Amino acid sequence: MTKPKPAKKSHSKASKKTKPKTVAPKAPAQKLPPIPKIDVMDTLRKAGLFIEEPTENVIHILEKHRAIPEEKIAEIMKVKVNAVRRLLYDLMEKGVTRYEKKKDEKKKWWYLYFWSLDYERISGLIKAAKLKHLDRLKKQLEEEKRFEFECRACSKKFLHEEALESEYLCPDCGSALEQARQTTAVKKIEIEIRKVEKELLDIDILAENVAVSTITHR
Repeated sequence: MTKPKPAKKSHSKASKKTKPKTVAPKAPAQKLPPIPKIDVMDTLRKAGLFIEEPTENVIHILEKHRAIPEEKIAEIMKVKVNAVRRLLYDLMEKGVTRYEKKKDEKKKWWYLYFWSLDYERISGLIKAAKLKHLDRLKKQLEEEKRFEFECRACSKKFLHEEALESEYLCPDCGSALEQARQTTAVKKIEIEIRKVEKELLDIDILAENVAVSTITHR
């Protein structure tokens, strides 16, 4: 008598356990860095650029937006788009604005122009103005320090050559000349020089990060 064969195990697809799909966690939304805080109008004035009132209004609008269509600027100012466009291009020639051209999804063969302040070039204007100011301060300091000796009796100062010629005696009162003390003017100039040098370092840091800080409208 033959033994009955054991029943085969069912391998139907229904019996297989499906592994749950692993979903990769979503990356947190990247926050845009704040718009650089630069007094654009003050920068332009220090750079010797004359800005009329309508152009100044355009700048104030751009300061509040990363990028804005020229049509929207015209709407805010209640003027024609062509008038706004002329002002924007004039600012671009001065190194203040830039634009990005994008296709209009609603109109075929039509482009929208998104304008923004060009903080990279503006920071360059600031740096140029600061460097000129620093150069003037250093010349002032050099001029103040030329007087190496003083007569403390009559409060007069003398160059080294003058002191040597008078045998280190005051030609007016005969008192012995002494090494000139650091004046208040010298101290003020040196403090201002350190301040400007610190501002130049801050401008360099701004220039390094400005590409990220001026992300245009998406």
